[in-house]
Amino acid sequence: MRKFNLPTIASVLLLTIWALLLLFPFYWMFLNAFKPTTSVIQTPPDLSWVNLTIGNFKKLTLEPISWAWTFNSFLVAISGMIGNVILCSMAGYAFAKKKFPGKRLIFWFIISIMMTSTQVIMVPLFILIRDMGLLNTYFGLILPILVSPFAVFLTKQFMQTIPGELISSAKMDGCSEWRIFYSIILPISKPVLAIVAIFGFITQWNDFLWPLLATESRDMRTLQVGLASMQLQNVDYGLVLAGSVWTMIPVIVLFVSFQRFFVRGITIGAVKG
Repeated sequence: MRKFNLPTIASVLLLTIWALLLLFPFYWMFLNAFKPTTSVIQTPPDLSWVNLTIGNFKKLTLEPISWAWTFNSFLVAISGMIGNVILCSMAGYAFAKKKFPGKRLIFWFIISIMMTSTQVIMVPLFILIRDMGLLNTYFGLILPILVSPFAVFLTKQFMQTIPGELISSAKMDGCSEWRIFYSIILPISKPVLAIVAIFGFITQWNDFLWPLLATESRDMRTLQVGLASMQLQNVDYGLVLAGSVWTMIPVIVLFVSFQRFFVRGITIGAVKG
């Protein structure tokens, strides 16, 4: 039987308190999404489970623009996810298994992009998309997110563990490069592709800055940007909190469904390259 000493008990107690403190804002948000706005601004805050209502959610779903924002968010997130899986797996395979001039230099350049703050590249990216005439379009929203340096890094780290003998045997059997990639590399790489897909969806679903810069009209906004604009135009905190809970539902469902892949993603990133 495992023995618990005083330091262990103190550590568990401290971490439990810290976890509860971190979860408290989410608890407050979720609770007040089901309460009238008058309860949201009440001081001290009302933390009781009384006077619950789904009025805020009814009001949100009756707004046609909220469904347009939800559609935009799903379109952008799914497009980014598919782009990351296809393009980054190709790039990861090339860096892991192919030889070409400047391979290490290009790869480390991509790694250096991971260390660069997203805000740094926003201005040149905005100017580029504007000059291409893609502002306030779906192409303008989706094009910059089709490839992720982190996804390239993950796929490269995983694919370099695939034995080279498999590829050599396939070549001896007459397989083309595309057939090797499609029939051998991709099936073996399903775990890392699942991670890339999950991370890609969540990252693009939660993104705020680029959709804010790339869209001008109200109906082109994503859910996150739309909710922020709603907060500025109409200080209905109950409605805003209901929208916040609305945005969390896909992410929570995705995380619960594929929780084991998140841990797997961390370990893949730790493999020495």
